[in-house]
Amino acid sequence: MLVKTTIREIIETIAKGNVEITDNSICGKCSKCGECCTNLLPISQKELNTMQKYVIDNKIRPQAQMLVMQNRLTCPYYNGKKCLIYEVRPLICKEFYCYKKPNIETSKKFINDEYITVNMWSIAKEIDKHFKE
Repeated sequence: MLVKTTIREIIETIAKGNVEITDNSICGKCSKCGECCTNLLPISQKELNTMQKYVIDNKIRPQAQMLVMQNRLTCPYYNGKKCLIYEVRPLICKEFYCYKKPNIETSKKFINDEYITVNMWSIAKEIDKHFKE
């Protein structure tokens, strides 16, 4: 049975610590497994603008091979080994660590600020149009 919820309710649940997160780290260090590199992310307009400029300036293309491997559930900027936009990754990516408790202040930021959940593949397709012109 599906339960209707909002991103706000999900983040509040996480902030309260009412969710178990699988620790895929290696001794508390990121294993670069990509489990957190999802295609659905809450991001701000500022993050989107920064990411778009970075992707265009660095000629970063969506990782189509990951589409086949991950059934389009993985971020298009994860190449199977690392994040290609790591320097400008969204706040949700910066704050997510599978080996630590969620930061309540950061969780509140997602609730109080202007964030919209986007499909990173849709964004990547739009940005990628700059390379085909």
